[in-house]
Amino acid sequence: MSNLFEDIKSSSNLITGHINPDGDALGSALAFKLILDSKGVDSDVFFDIKGNVPSNLSHLPIELIINEPEENYENVYVFDCGNSERLGKLENLALNSKRVTVIDHHINPTFGDIQIIDSNAASTTQVLFREIISANIEIDKNIANCLMTGLITDTGRFQYSNTDNEVFEIASKLMSDGAELTSISDNIYGSIPMNAIRLQSEVLNRIELYEEEELVVSYVLQEDYLNYNIESSETDFLIDSIRLVKESNVALLLKEQDDKSFKGSLRSRNDLDVQQIASLFGGGGHKAASGFSTNLSIEEIKIKVKNAIKSQI
Repeated sequence: MSNLFEDIKSSSNLITGHINPDGDALGSALAFKLILDSKGVDSDVFFDIKGNVPSNLSHLPIELIINEPEENYENVYVFDCGNSERLGKLENLALNSKRVTVIDHHINPTFGDIQIIDSNAASTTQVLFREIISANIEIDKNIANCLMTGLITDTGRFQYSNTDNEVFEIASKLMSDGAELTSISDNIYGSIPMNAIRLQSEVLNRIELYEEEELVVSYVLQEDYLNYNIESSETDFLIDSIRLVKESNVALLLKEQDDKSFKGSLRSRNDLDVQQIASLFGGGGHKAASGFSTNLSIEEIKIKVKNAIKSQI
């Protein structure tokens, strides 16, 4: 019997994940919500989201996300988040609950009474899929679409080095269960607002290539969101644009936040471990894709990243 689906209470359950959730966090949390609904188990889904859910994830049942959580919950299920600080305004609510269950694929989670972790998995939805199969739970079309979303986003359309044979086996099973691979992929990667495309040209013009480190860097400033009338959530695809530079093995996209700090997204196309680099800033993720937040300047960040790359070469 799966550990995850043992002893689930009939009420007072919160399902959440990291701040400004991506396809993996949303996909796994909403899949879990759909399963609990099918079992007649009451639960709420809520995230600390700045702005709106990105339009390229509109195929998910985001209407299941409530506007505000209750003041307290007995049980909190956390997906795709290994550090309680990344829960944002939900951190205290989670830590004050009776039981926190963390389901994740990142390295060494720092909280959780129950931890269901596999740092070798490509996505949190992959970890959840195993639990679902172990518990003999039926996967319908809606659940399959949620799980497939996390699998697609965290493998970069099955292009990252974390894509192994199990990933394809799961994708095949989900398609048999009704997952709409083509439409999901098209919505995530092939449906970008015009203003975001215009901003993309600006970001591409800013690319710097550091040949010795085989590193490309670009950035987005707060003023860009105003000038191009676009939300930050609509620009997550930009990291995949700059990583196309043939001469690079590591890509870094920096996005300025409201408080003038920077959120960094790292991607690697070889054996270089960007999770190690992200950890230097207090961030994390996995070998091929990681992220961090920092109050350092762009120049300070670049120097630190370049030195970290040199230490691995």
